[in-house]
Amino acid sequence: MRVVVAGYGSTGDTLPLIALAAGLKKAAHEVVLVTDEAAGATAGRLGLDFRELAGSARQVVAEGSHGWGEMMERGRLSPQAVLEIGRFHTREWLATISEAARGADVLVCSALGLHHAASVAQDQKLPLVAVQLQPTMPTRDYPHSLSGLTHTPRWLNRPLGTLILRAADLTFTRGINRARRELGRSPLGVVWDEVPILMAWSATLLPAASDWTHPDFTITGAWYLPTPPEWQPPVDLVEFLDAGDPPIYVGFGSMSGFGDATALRDRILEGLSGHRVLLSAGWAGLTDGALPDNVHPIGPVPHDWLFPRCSAIVHHCGAGTSHQAARSGVPSLPVPFTADQPFWAGRLRTLGIASAPLNPRKLGPDAVRTALAEAVAGSTRERALRVAERLAAEPAGVGIAINEIDRIATRTGR
Repeated sequence: MRVVVAGYGSTGDTLPLIALAAGLKKAAHEVVLVTDEAAGATAGRLGLDFRELAGSARQVVAEGSHGWGEMMERGRLSPQAVLEIGRFHTREWLATISEAARGADVLVCSALGLHHAASVAQDQKLPLVAVQLQPTMPTRDYPHSLSGLTHTPRWLNRPLGTLILRAADLTFTRGINRARRELGRSPLGVVWDEVPILMAWSATLLPAASDWTHPDFTITGAWYLPTPPEWQPPVDLVEFLDAGDPPIYVGFGSMSGFGDATALRDRILEGLSGHRVLLSAGWAGLTDGALPDNVHPIGPVPHDWLFPRCSAIVHHCGAGTSHQAARSGVPSLPVPFTADQPFWAGRLRTLGIASAPLNPRKLGPDAVRTALAEAVAGSTRERALRVAERLAAEPAGVGIAINEIDRIATRTGR
């Protein structure tokens, strides 16, 4: 079976796609990975057929488009950001995905790129599978995961989610149809209820909503890319870990463009004074400049190796980092910035494995100290270990996803 795995975004968006592609390849399927340029090095190491989508996600985040800036400032979904993404390299993405899909049996795509993939699937008569890294189907159980809202009346959640979903669909479809008209093709005619959905998160962290009505969705579990067996940690990191008690990890991954990153970093470090700290540079360059003696700067280090060696994890609550933190059995101090991060911060809090989320726009040292005391309390640690045990007992998400893709391809005669 030939499978195209496509999607766009930051590291947290692309790593699950790489993991799925690698799993398909290991299962003897032919696979093409189509995603952001930053995935190229890892794809090459894994021997994957890699095609690059135009436009660097890191550049968009670092340079701060108007829409991204609004999201970082307000902490919630920006209509301007949706508009920008809706017209972002549309023709180029259609061409790249179309070329990759020639001779394919199934096309699998995550949210950013899904309408482009639907256009290609329509033209080439391919079965399409949607990937969700966070829930986007409307439900009364909680606010839409990308809204940035955390406290809304229950009755409002479903209509608000429907509004967000329809607005995004309209925006993306308009851009796709403009390109299709220029190419002399008929309008996009996808029926989303007929598109199977693979939900790449753990049911322990988030079970199915009580009122989802889609006829074909599967919560597969998160898609992890294992650390290469040949990987070795930097010597200075090992020496730091061996020199004292387990440190507190601080890192915000691909978050950038959030005002004065240095000032935020310094307020967090002041709140953690007296503790050993591992500070991850991330896309914001948090390790630039002078640091206190208790802080050890690090670059990219696999979370599955690092987090279990820490005493607490201060992070932005992206979907991938939230899952890795929960897997580690180590409590979290959530500092959500925007998009789905407040949602996942809320999930960790509801499970009792994290402190109350901290607002990065109004964060002072005292709030950090209070959150740390809550996170390292014995009851929080015990719950974190129990949740980690439940996650460890779940079947491999990539394996379940591959079985579902096989089922969908077989059902459609591929």
